[in-house]
Formats: sequence, structure tokens, C-alpha cells
Amino acid sequence: MSFKTTACSLIFSVCVSYSAFATQTPTQPKAQFELAQSLALTNESASRPDVRYWLEQSAHQGFIPAQKQLAEDYARGLTGRVDFTQAVYWFTSVALNDPQDSGFLLANFVEHHQTDVSNADLIEAWYQLSALKNPKAEQAYNQFLEQRFNQLRAKQLSEIVTLDKEATDEEIREKVEHRPKQNTDTHYEWYTLTGFIFVILLGFGAYRRHTIKTKAETVNDVSESQRLQTQVNELQFTNKQLKGQLEKVFKEFKKIKSQSESHTLAIACATFGYTPHSIPDSKALKLRYRQLSKLYHPDSRGSEEEMKRLNHAFNVISQNVTKQ
Repeated sequence: MSFKTTACSLIFSVCVSYSAFATQTPTQPKAQFELAQSLALTNESASRPDVRYWLEQSAHQGFIPAQKQLAEDYARGLTGRVDFTQAVYWFTSVALNDPQDSGFLLANFVEHHQTDVSNADLIEAWYQLSALKNPKAEQAYNQFLEQRFNQLRAKQLSEIVTLDKEATDEEIREKVEHRPKQNTDTHYEWYTLTGFIFVILLGFGAYRRHTIKTKAETVNDVSESQRLQTQVNELQFTNKQLKGQLEKVFKEFKKIKSQSESHTLAIACATFGYTPHSIPDSKALKLRYRQLSKLYHPDSRGSEEEMKRLNHAFNVISQNVTKQ
């Protein structure tokens, strides 16, 4: 078989496979809901994200059963992380669009999650749904979001000030306890310093060994040899002590480096309204970044300094999302 024939066969196979996949992808909300149901019955962990995806596709097209199941999914974390804000949104949508429900599921959910659902979550859900058809509601919703972002910004600044103060207090305590002063931002200087110390130790040891060897060659007395051997032993003991001190310095450096990285991550999370233990997935992180960019960008009401800080925080959190 020639190369041209083989290439044509491969292209034909790809086209057939793509066509078959396209025909299996549902576009109608009922078909999308049924696909989500069939994927849920497989009980395979790899299919769980797909279940939520197809439920969302169907729910966004107004299919009430999909909206109900998606609300329960977000409320209980059946196929993904728990998100009470999204649960409130979809329960509210069911209350508005299902005459038989008339708000029962929403009331029941809020009753059993009073400590988890705030008034702001309810207000946001109603504004967001009303804004789909009412221009006045859309304007009110934007004002509400701006107010929440301003509150979040004030909280972030307060948390940053608190973290900086804690870091300053920690540095003061380290000085009082006579701990070695470390600069975690200049790793190159640390490696240079430790390398310099190591070279000095090697040179000192070589010099002492050379001196002892020279004296041993010129002195034939047994007692003198014993004295030189004692000096060698003392030198070996001194080198061992210096090596232990050097290892101690490295351990202290690694400890302070780890504390600095945790401090940097905490400040970045505070900028986005998270904590290091509640970092969401990359999709939610990018959505929050786009929302904050509307406030921090110089073309809006922010500044270049705020935008740089937001971008730096986004990069720091993204690295930790990847590590997870």
C-alpha cells in the first residue's frame, strides 16, 4: 500500500470518527438531561464531571428536571465540589419557573442550611435571574456586585495588613531569640555565602594538613609525632563541628523559606477572598480573576499597582492549583 493511500485512509477514519462523535452529542435539553442520567448510572469517577456538565447544559436551556437535579448536585456535592451559592441560584430558578414547586425546594434548602446561606447569596440569585429579562434588575445587579467587590476589597486590604503585621512580629521575635537572620528573597546570596564558607573550610583543612605533614617529616621524635597526631584529631573534631553548624544553617534556611512561601500564598488568597485551605479549581479561579479585573483595571476604577498585585496573586494561586 502506497503512502498516499495510507494517508487517505487515516483522514477518512478521522472524519468518520468525528462525524460519529458529533451525531452523539445532544443539543436538546431533554436529551442532554437523559445523557447525564445515563452517565450517573455508570458509577465511574471519570464520568462525574461529565454528569454535572450535561446537567448544566440542559438547565441553562430551561429544563426544570435538570435544574432540580443540578441544584441538589451543588447542594450535596454528588458529582463535584459543594457550592451553596450555585445551589441557591438553581433552586431559585426552579421556584420561578415551576408552578408546582412555587419555592418549596428553595425554602426547604435555606431552612436546613441557615448557617451556610447568607442574605447576600439570596439577593444575588434573585437579581441574576431577574436580570435575564429586566434591564432595571440588570443595573441593580451590577451595583450589587460592585458593592460586594468593594466590601471584599476592604476585607482583603485588612487581611493583608494583618498578615504583614504578623510577619513583622515574627521577625522581631526571631531577633530577640538571636536566631540567624535570613533573607529568603535572595537565595543566590545564601548559596554564595555557604559555598564561600565551604571553600574556606577546605582551604583551612588543607593548610593544616600540609603544616602537620611538614612538621612530621622534619621531626623524628616519637613524642612529637604523637603531638601532631593529637592535632590532627583535634582538626577532624573541629571540622565535624563546623559541618554540623553548616547543616544547621541550611535547615534554618529551608524552614524560613517554607514560612515565606506560606506567607506569600496567604496574601495571594486574601486578595481573591480565599484561604490556602479553600482554593477552588482553575475554572472558578479564572472566573473570580475576570470579576476582580473589572474593578482593579486602570480603565475601570482601579490602578496599575492594584492590577499588578492582582496578576501576581493569580499566578501564585494558579501554581498551587496545579500542585494539587
